[in-house]
Amino acid sequence: MRKLEHFNLLLMLIALAAVGQMTQTIYVPVIAEIAAYFNEPSGAVQQVMAAYLFSYGFSQLVYGPLSDRIGRRPVILTGLTIFLFSTVVAIFAPTLNILTVASGLQGLGTGVAGVMARTMPRDLYKGTALRYANSLLNMGVLVSPLLAPMFGGILAHFWGWHACYIFLFILGASVLLSMYRWLPETRPVSPEKYRMLVSYRELLSSGSFLSYLAMLVGALAGIAVFEASSGVLMGGVLGLSSITVSILFILPIPAAFFGAWYAGREGKTFYNLMWHSVLICLLAGFMMWVPGWFGIMNTWTLLVPAAVFFFGAGMLFPLATTGAMEPFPYLAGAAGALVGGLQNVGSGVATWVSALLPQNGQFSLGLLMFLMSTLVLLCWLPLAKRMNHSERMV
Repeated sequence: MRKLEHFNLLLMLIALAAVGQMTQTIYVPVIAEIAAYFNEPSGAVQQVMAAYLFSYGFSQLVYGPLSDRIGRRPVILTGLTIFLFSTVVAIFAPTLNILTVASGLQGLGTGVAGVMARTMPRDLYKGTALRYANSLLNMGVLVSPLLAPMFGGILAHFWGWHACYIFLFILGASVLLSMYRWLPETRPVSPEKYRMLVSYRELLSSGSFLSYLAMLVGALAGIAVFEASSGVLMGGVLGLSSITVSILFILPIPAAFFGAWYAGREGKTFYNLMWHSVLICLLAGFMMWVPGWFGIMNTWTLLVPAAVFFFGAGMLFPLATTGAMEPFPYLAGAAGALVGGLQNVGSGVATWVSALLPQNGQFSLGLLMFLMSTLVLLCWLPLAKRMNHSERMV
């Protein structure tokens, strides 16, 4: 990894993105406790994550183009304010339905983090430096879901599941105050102002952008399905305690960290790195599905394929994000909105489907992860063919 300029802004982006990432996963180890508190089945609690992912994704479709017109700073401050309000609602939620609504409002606020984590690096870097910056940013962002379930399990063990949301409020307030004080405006001055629909039309008319976008949707959906199902399978089916689930849940996440690091190594071509990430995801989806054919499930059959998938996805995120974003410097907000927004909408759909499928084994989880990895492969094949042809023409 080379030394990058604006490293302080990357750290601020990591902190901003951490709010969204931790909100998504902090309660996973205590899904069974939340279900018992509201007298609901464990699988129903997956709706909380699905609602969060839907609004987290859709809100980015507004934040991105809006940030292209009025700037990055005002939309960040607005989104964090919405997040704090909705977290208070979650703390005092009397029913699971109200908690689900509050989670959706949280996603409405933290959607700004998802789009800015992809938009602002494009404001600051280009070329190989952009790939390195995205790799470094993904490495930093992956630390938050590594810590969140552990924090959630410990907090809930001593003070109940409500403590998870109190922690999120304190974290969000701290980031809001920091952004208000130190965040500069990074939006580049465009020679023309694009309207939202015009921006999206230009982006969605690009075949390569759509292919990279679909790959990112598939990779994140595979991770989201595992995150939503693991708490149910390990806590509700295998009967493990919340502390044990929180420890086991974080074990595959360092693999994503190392995947992001590997994607940023010098001396590796973009083409070869993409092939590595795609094939690793496909292998992991197959490994997760096969035990389900025979009715086998234990911590190893869940965690080993998950770690392999997380490594492949950790490589894919900075690579495919760079491929999608780099051609559009003056549409970075809109491009980041589509990349981040539709990733999370797709993840929300996959999570919702997972909640409707049987949760008494890993067959459903494996099936969905394999389908997502197959989507990644099918979208990469035409891009790889085009790149290979271009190299031969040079």
